[in-house]
Amino acid sequence: MSGSVAYLLFIAMGDDEMDEKLKANISDQSIWRRLCFMVLFAVIFNIAEFVILAIAVVQFFTKLATGNVNGELRALGPRLGLYLGQIVAFETFHTDQRPYPFAPFPADDQAPSPSGQAQAG
Repeated sequence: MSGSVAYLLFIAMGDDEMDEKLKANISDQSIWRRLCFMVLFAVIFNIAEFVILAIAVVQFFTKLATGNVNGELRALGPRLGLYLGQIVAFETFHTDQRPYPFAPFPADDQAPSPSGQAQAG
């Protein structure tokens, strides 16, 4: 909600009604529970970013050493991307659906199919 809309609501509702609404929102346990989940998923998001970096490094050195990439890690990358998208959707209140481990981890069939072997450069 933008500042001008909040200001108009404040004027329209009056002080007492706004105070009651604020008190009700502050005492609502579900919003505080969501805050805890948001902090948890922010930490998980950062861990997943590190995992993606680790996958990229392993894939680079695997490609360098063998000329091929690891197929399982290659399939995991897009799934992690979808998972990060689910976290962002939850964190920004786009959805109330909590991501994994409260919902299934994104499946292979949800990830975009690769258009071919990864090429260097």
